[in-house]
Amino acid sequence: MNKVKLLHSKRVYAGKISIRKDEFILQDKKIQKEIVEHSPSVGLVPIIDYSHILLITQYRHPAKRTLLEIPAGKIEDGETKEQTARRELYEETGYVGRLSFLTKWYLAPSYDTELMYIFLVTNLKKMSNKQGSDDDENIKLKKLSLKTALKKCINGEIIDCKTVAALLVYQEYIKQMV
Repeated sequence: MNKVKLLHSKRVYAGKISIRKDEFILQDKKIQKEIVEHSPSVGLVPIIDYSHILLITQYRHPAKRTLLEIPAGKIEDGETKEQTARRELYEETGYVGRLSFLTKWYLAPSYDTELMYIFLVTNLKKMSNKQGSDDDENIKLKKLSLKTALKKCINGEIIDCKTVAALLVYQEYIKQMV
C-alpha cells in the first residue's frame, strides 16, 4: 500500500458539490490534485421478471444528450442508503419494491469522492405514473429485456458507466443464482 502524506487541503468551491485542492506526497513526489467532493449515492437495478429491467431516459447536460440509465440519486443528509434507494425508485419510476444490496463502487475515483451503492429491486409494484421530481429531470421509463439492454451496452447505445457496470454485475448475479 502506498504511503501518502497530506501537506495541504483547501476548499476552492462549495455548492451542491464542493471542489478542494489537495497537495500531498506520494512515492517521494509532490502532487497537486483537484478533488470533487460529492455525496454518496445509490443506483438501482429494477427487475420485472428476472429477464426484464426498468431503465430511464434522462437529459444529461454535461453530455449534451439524453442517456439511457438505471435510476439513481444522491443520499441526502440524514438518509440511509436504503431510504435513498426507496425514495429514488419511487421518484424516478413510480414503483416500490424489495431491495437487495448488490455492490458498491466509486464512479470516478481519479477526481471524485462519490461512492455509489447498487441495489437490486424485485417484487415491483406500480404506485404512480409520475416520474422525475427534480427541476432538471425529464424522465421516461423504458422496459427492456436484459439481453437487449446488455447488447446496448456492448454496441455503445448505453454509455452511462454506472448502468453498464450495474447490468454486467446483475448478469453475473443471475448466473450464480442458477
